[in-house]
Amino acid sequence: MNLPDNYKKYPGNVLEPVQQRINGDDYTVHGFRFHGLYDFYDFLTKNPEVNYYTFSRDDLSSKTGSHDFAGVDYDVALKNLIKTVDPGYQEFLQIQKQMKAKLGATHHYRPLKTVAGGSVDPVGYTTGSPEIYRASRLVYRPKFITIDTQIAYPWFTSKAQVFNRAVIITSLVRALERRGYNVDVNSFMVVERGDEIIKAIFEIKRHGQRMNYQTLYKSLVDVEFFRRLGFRVMEVSNVTNDWRDGYGRTSDEELVRHLLKLKKDDIYFDRADKLSINGKDIGSDFENAIENLELTSVIDVAQERKNIEKSVKVLQK
Repeated sequence: MNLPDNYKKYPGNVLEPVQQRINGDDYTVHGFRFHGLYDFYDFLTKNPEVNYYTFSRDDLSSKTGSHDFAGVDYDVALKNLIKTVDPGYQEFLQIQKQMKAKLGATHHYRPLKTVAGGSVDPVGYTTGSPEIYRASRLVYRPKFITIDTQIAYPWFTSKAQVFNRAVIITSLVRALERRGYNVDVNSFMVVERGDEIIKAIFEIKRHGQRMNYQTLYKSLVDVEFFRRLGFRVMEVSNVTNDWRDGYGRTSDEELVRHLLKLKKDDIYFDRADKLSINGKDIGSDFENAIENLELTSVIDVAQERKNIEKSVKVLQK
């Protein structure tokens, strides 16, 4: 059995396969991690070795998938990965600008006087007070939450559905940050075949940093990201089951939460149809998604719906 050793050549992106028990079942997990589009692009342009033991040399789906299903050819998809070529991306950016969200601080401090530490308080010093130092104390610990979004979606999903889902995610991030949350955002691919799992995580935003809109849009809206480039990730893994027929199936939420070690409050953002995002009305799609995610007690749904609808309507005038 001659398998690639990509995890040795590219240790920053390819994880060594590990055995893991999930919900009573044993799996071999083949992991990948990419720190944004350029990291992903750099990895693919190095031409990691393809696993021809498992995948057919003459029928690699990343290369032979039809344009109707997988979009532009693989080489074009790779070239476009770090370029803005989709007109929809400009519309997406305009919506972000229209939202004009003012993010609230995630750390709040209360000033206090102490007998030691901090900076000298001139008033206390001149009056002879023992509390001559000024300091501050954290009022509350910031709350951390992660939004993980599945990049795979079925063939019948429309571009409008995945576009609206991406807009809803950015609106949700702003709403959570205004309420004191530190938010991480990742997109991911988790697929399985028998006792093997392939997982790939694409970092979009780390807490305290700005949203990488290009990574979010490319990974969630561009069909080629999953059906060309994501398929190539599968093809360079060390899986040994028969993955050629269909390239596996997307894993369910329970397995993904366990595999990605999501906490109870972390948000698993499923594919559009699972969240009742139909791609026709952004306001209804937003409300449906928030209800399905059970976040109605966390954010002001009516206000956020109003904000997102106004932002979209400006572009439609």
